[in-house]
Amino acid sequence: MLGSNRWIAAIAAAGALIAVSGCSASDPGSGEPAASTSEIATAAPTASDVPSASPSASPSAEATADASATTAAPGPTTEATASPSATSAPADPSPSATPSASPEAAVGTCTAAQLTGSIQDQAGGGAAGSVYRTLVLTNASGQPCTVAGYPGVSSVDGAGNQIGAPADRDGTTSAPVLLAPGASASATLRQANAQNYGADCGLTPAAGLRVYPPGATDSLILPQELPACSAASIVLLTVSPLQPAA
Repeated sequence: MLGSNRWIAAIAAAGALIAVSGCSASDPGSGEPAASTSEIATAAPTASDVPSASPSASPSAEATADASATTAAPGPTTEATASPSATSAPADPSPSATPSASPEAAVGTCTAAQLTGSIQDQAGGGAAGSVYRTLVLTNASGQPCTVAGYPGVSSVDGAGNQIGAPADRDGTTSAPVLLAPGASASATLRQANAQNYGADCGLTPAAGLRVYPPGATDSLILPQELPACSAASIVLLTVSPLQPAA
């Protein structure tokens, strides 16, 4: 009997538990049954169903940036345009802008080694106490050269030593003379009579005249036997600048 009572009590307890569970599952306010766990799980959206803006936005931004960079960069276009202009610029006309040197500027000064000389009498060249003669210098070289101004002239003895004072210049304006091979230039030479100066002259026989071409450091001696004055205070010779020979 005692065993039967224990089974009855157990059955009653189980029924009470079932009743309590039924009450908890129902909504006491609405009377509608609560949604089951499976329905809740089905209704909730999954992460895969929600669209994401990040993937679609990134490609669009990158494409826009690439297009902007391609359109805005002017580098290659500018270089391509500038290159033909630089290559098509005219060449510098330096040869035509530079004046060529004149023939006179390119020709050197005549030296005594290039020249030969002579002293020629002038017809009617006598004057009171002096004689006018012509000093002629000729280019005996194969190259042109220039004489410009007064030659240096003095009397010398047989050993080539200078006697007395050198020639004075007559003050005539001079100009360069271009001597081609074989061409000549001349100067007028006035020679005073040494015997007119008496004892103060220091009369000395001369064997010739030493001639320095203008600007030259070498000289030539032209034979001429005339009396000269050894006194440096007495000037017997006067010379003009060289001119083209007639």
